[in-house]
Amino acid sequence: MNKISMFVISLFALTIVACASSSKSGNPAVDALNARLAKVSIEGYQAGRMTSQEEWNKMVTLAVPVVKEILPKVPTGYNLQVTGHTDGEGGINSAKNINLSTQRALQVWLEMRRRGITDQKFTYKGVAGTIPSKKCGIKEACQRRVTFMVVPK
Repeated sequence: MNKISMFVISLFALTIVACASSSKSGNPAVDALNARLAKVSIEGYQAGRMTSQEEWNKMVTLAVPVVKEILPKVPTGYNLQVTGHTDGEGGINSAKNINLSTQRALQVWLEMRRRGITDQKFTYKGVAGTIPSKKCGIKEACQRRVTFMVVPK
C-alpha cells in the first residue's frame, strides 16, 4: 500500500476508536443526566474487598438525593444503573473481578433501596475493569469504585 492509503486507513481507525471510547450516548437528555451522575461516584475501595460501610456511607448519603432527582427523568428504554468497577489486577474481565464489582454495585444498590429508591428503572451491574476511569492507570486504586449511569435497557 502506498503512504496515502496507509494514512487514510490509520485516520479511519483512530476515528472509530475515538468514537467508541466516547462517553456520549447520542441522546442529549441521557448525556446531561450522566454528566450530573458522574459527580457522585463512590470511591475508596481497598484492593480485593468490597469496603466497610463507614468508608462509603458519606458518599452514598451524597448520592441519594442526586439519584432521586434524576430517576424520574430517565427516558423510556433506559435504566439508571449502579455500576461496580475494579482495577485491572487479576485481569480486567476476570471472573473474580466481575464478582467483586457486582458485589460492590449490589451493596450500594441495596443501601439506596433501603433509603427509599425503589423504582424499577434502578438497576445494578458489575463490569470489573472494562470501563476504566481516565483519572489513573488501569491497575491503580481510583479504578475501584461504584458509579451511576443512565444506560439502555
